[in-house]
Amino acid sequence: MTNGARRRGARRVDAVLVLLTFTAGITDAISFFGLGGVFTANMTGNLVLVGMSAAAGGSWAELLTGDVLRCTASFAGFAVGMLAGFRLLPAASPARPGSPWPRGFAAALAVVLALHVAFLAGWAATGARPGGAEGAALILVSAAAMGTQTAAARGLDRAGITSTFVTGTLTSLIAGLATGDRRHAGLRCGILGALLVGGLAGGLLLARWNVAAAAVAPATTALVVTLAAMRGPRRRTASARG
Repeated sequence: MTNGARRRGARRVDAVLVLLTFTAGITDAISFFGLGGVFTANMTGNLVLVGMSAAAGGSWAELLTGDVLRCTASFAGFAVGMLAGFRLLPAASPARPGSPWPRGFAAALAVVLALHVAFLAGWAATGARPGGAEGAALILVSAAAMGTQTAAARGLDRAGITSTFVTGTLTSLIAGLATGDRRHAGLRCGILGALLVGGLAGGLLLARWNVAAAAVAPATTALVVTLAAMRGPRRRTASARG
C-alpha cells in the first residue's frame, strides 16, 4: 500500500472514531436525562453515581431498586456488548489487503446499529418515558451497543482511543504536549470535542424532540458503516497505464 493510501485510510479511521465518540456523547445524554440518571457509555460515572446515592441517605430498598438496579443493568449490558465485540474481532489483521479495518469490524458495527435501532423502537414505543422494567431493558440495550462499539474502536488500534471514555485520551494529549510529541494531537482534540458536542446535542434534542432524539445514534452509526464499507480508489495496473 502506498503512503498516500495509508494516509487516506488513517483519515477514514479518524473520521469513524470521531463519529463514534459523538454517538457515545449523545447516547449518554439520552440515558442520563431519559433513563433515570445513568450512563450507558461511561461506566466510571456509574460507579460514582452509586456511591453518591448511597451517601445521600434514603432506604436501602430505594437504592437497590433505583440507582443500583439501573447501574447494574448498564454494567451488564456494557460487559456483554464488549464480550460480543471482542469475539467478533478475533485478529488484528486487516479484513482485506490494504484495508484500514480489522477483521470483524463491519460485523461489530452491524451489531451496534441493530442495538441502536432496537433502542429507538423501544424508546418510541414508550413515548420516551419508559417505566421501571422498560427503562432497565432499554439501559441494557443501550449499554450493549456502547460496549460493542468500544470493542470495535479498540480494534482499530488508533492512538488508544475507545470512543466511549476520554480520560485516557485527555491524558495522552497533555502528556504529548508536555513532551513535544504532537502525533495524534488533532485527533485527540477532535475526540474530546465530539463527546462534548454529542452530549450537547443529546440534551437539546431530548428537550425538544424527545422521541426523535434517539434516532441520531443509529443514523450516525449507519454513516460509520457506510464509511467503513467504502473502498478506496483502485490502483491502476501497468497495462492500464500503458
